[in-house]
Amino acid sequence: MSEITRKPALLSVSLSIVGASVCLVAAALSSTTALTAAAAGVVVLAGGLLVGARRVVTAGGLALFAAVVFGGIAGSGPELLLVGLLAAVFAWDVGENGIGIGEQLGRETDTTRAELVHAASTLVVGTVATVFGYGAYRAAGGGQPVTALVFLLLGVVALVAALRE
Repeated sequence: MSEITRKPALLSVSLSIVGASVCLVAAALSSTTALTAAAAGVVVLAGGLLVGARRVVTAGGLALFAAVVFGGIAGSGPELLLVGLLAAVFAWDVGENGIGIGEQLGRETDTTRAELVHAASTLVVGTVATVFGYGAYRAAGGGQPVTALVFLLLGVVALVAALRE
């Protein structure tokens, strides 16, 4: 009988890095400040996933979120901000889930189905929240970046609340 490796599940780690990379691309299209924050977020998130540290993964997720905020301040369009936000939340949530699966079941256990279901659920809930956030932005009219930022922040609160239930 071999010892269980209590490291994050590899599929979740990979999916989390993909989400962080999408946020990085959105940030790169926004501003250099957003790009810097997103790059730091990707590095910190990856480091947290490498060692299985939840606080480090959360810090990386916060840096990715900051990149979206900086993109909003720079005047990026709401579509780009919403994609970046969805990718940041996805990266954080899937990374956290990967750590939990690794702690509970170990890396050697085949958890592909559970990881894919969780990632797909996060993506569906996030997409619905993104669509509602964009709808609220369009309904508000005016096209002010500050308005988009307010709706993004409200959307992320709703998304995190939905994901945690």
